[in-house]
Amino acid sequence: MSSLKSLKIKSGSLSRLAKDKIVYIKESEQIKLKIDELVKNNADEWDIKKQREILEETLNMLPGCDKRIAVAHEDLSNLVVS
Repeated sequence: MSSLKSLKIKSGSLSRLAKDKIVYIKESEQIKLKIDELVKNNADEWDIKKQREILEETLNMLPGCDKRIAVAHEDLSNLVVS
């Protein structure tokens, strides 16, 4: 595989992973707002609990994103150096 092709693949992968992280962050912010609205409107406790579970799952995705971004960054850096 050519160096240029590898560079495009690795940089594209890093870019996609960074976008994924941004999506998770935005999603978690939206869920927090939804929870605040539910609490403010005295919504059913089950609905609030479910949204908190969804928020927790979303926030749990962020450390994995960080690890994958670090690995992709390292791969790209190694390719550029070599």
